[in-house]
Amino acid sequence: ATERSAAMNRTWSEEVASVAETAARFESPEREVIALRPAIIDSLGLKSGARVADVGAGTGAYLKPLAEAVGPGGHVFAVDISAPFAAFMRDRVQREGLSNVTVVLSRTDSPTLPPASVEAILVVNTFHHFEAPEAMLAHFRAALKPGGQLAIVDFDVAQGHAGHREVVALDRAGHIALIQSQGFALLEDVRIEGMKENFVLRFVRR
Repeated sequence: ATERSAAMNRTWSEEVASVAETAARFESPEREVIALRPAIIDSLGLKSGARVADVGAGTGAYLKPLAEAVGPGGHVFAVDISAPFAAFMRDRVQREGLSNVTVVLSRTDSPTLPPASVEAILVVNTFHHFEAPEAMLAHFRAALKPGGQLAIVDFDVAQGHAGHREVVALDRAGHIALIQSQGFALLEDVRIEGMKENFVLRFVRR
C-alpha cells in the first residue's frame, strides 16, 4: 500500500500535464464527494471563526464552501504535497477572493501545520495516499487544539468497487482502528443520504 501511495503521489507532484483538466475531473458532479459536498461539510458542525485544514486539498474543490462555513473571522488552510496543485489553488484563492484561505505545501509525512493551530482537519479521498499514516496522524494530533476533530472521507471498499480496492488498503473498521490507536476517539460514523461509495468518520483528539 505504501508503494502504491508513493507512486500516486509522484504522479500528482511531478507528472501533472494540465492541472485545469485534472481539476475538471476531480470536481465532476458525478463524483460522490463533489455531489454531496454540502452535506459532508455540514456534518462537521464548523462554527463561525473556526480554523480548519483541508489536507490533500488537491485543486481546491472544498475551499470556497469551507471558507463560507467558517466565515471571515475563521481561516482555512489548504494543504497539499503537490506543487502544481498548490500553485493552482493560490491562483484560485485570488480569483475567487478567498481572503481567509492560506495554501500550504506539505510533506509526505507531515501537513506542516503549526502546533495547536486548528480546531478541525478534513481529509477527503486522501488518507489512502498517505505514505506514512502514523506519522501524519501524529502531526494531525499535534496541529489540533484540545478537543479538535479529525474527519476522514474515503472510499468504502466494503461496497465492492474493484477500483477502490486497488488503491485503498483499509476498510472502514481498519481506518477506525488505526486512527484510534494514534490518540483519537471515534466521535461519529456519519451517515449521509445518498452516499454509497464513501464513508465519513469523525474523530476527536484525545
